[in-house]
Amino acid sequence: MRKTITLGALVTLLLFLCTTFAYAEAQVGVKAGDWIKCEYASSGSPPSGAPQWVKVECLSVIGTTATVCVTFKPTDGAEQTGIMSWDVASGTGNLTFQALIPANSKTGETVKVIEGGSLTIAGEKTGTYAGASRTVVYASLMHGDTQFSYCWDKETGIIVEVTLIQGSTFATYKATSTNIWQASSPPPLTLPTISIETLSISISAAVAAAIITTALIYTKHKKG
Repeated sequence: MRKTITLGALVTLLLFLCTTFAYAEAQVGVKAGDWIKCEYASSGSPPSGAPQWVKVECLSVIGTTATVCVTFKPTDGAEQTGIMSWDVASGTGNLTFQALIPANSKTGETVKVIEGGSLTIAGEKTGTYAGASRTVVYASLMHGDTQFSYCWDKETGIIVEVTLIQGSTFATYKATSTNIWQASSPPPLTLPTISIETLSISISAAVAAAIITTALIYTKHKKG
C-alpha cells in the first residue's frame, strides 16, 4: 500500500515538474506598451472586406499570458478595435489570428496556435521589417479553406508578416512601423579621399586660372 502511494506521488510530482518546465520554457517576448503595425503589401488594393492595416499593441503581461489591443482599418469602413488575450504556453485565449508565439522559438519546435491547434516552426530567415533587419521564424497553417503563412520576429515572438491564400485570392501584410526596435539609420555620406598633394595641385591650378581670367578681363577693359 505504501509503495503504491509513493509511486503515485512520484508520478504526480514528475507530471507537475514537466508542466512547470514547459511553462517556464515558453515566454512572452513583448511588454506593456509595445506595438507593431502591419500594412497591406500586395499589389493593387486589398480584397473586399480585408483590412488596409492591422496594429497589435500589448496592454499587459502576466506570466505567460499577454493581453493585446488589436486595431484594424477595413477598406470599406471605420477602424475597429478589440481586446484579446493569449497564453503562449497553454495556447488558450481569444486571439482571432496568430499575432504572438513564444519568444525565441526555434526551427522544429512545436507551438500552440488558435483554435486549440499546434504547428511546427518550419525555419528561420532574415528580412527587413519596420525599417530594420530582423531574424524571423516562419510556419503555415490552415483555417477552414484559407492558408495562413506567418512570419514572427524570433526575439519577441510578435507577428511581422502574414500571407492569406484563399483559392486564387491572396493578401500579404508586412510590418512597417513599431516601437519594439529602432529603424536602421541610413549609411553616412562617404566623401572621396583626396591626398594632400592632389589637393594642393588642385588649389594652385584654381588660383592660377582665377589670376589669368582676372588679367584677361583687366586687359580687355583697359584696351576698351
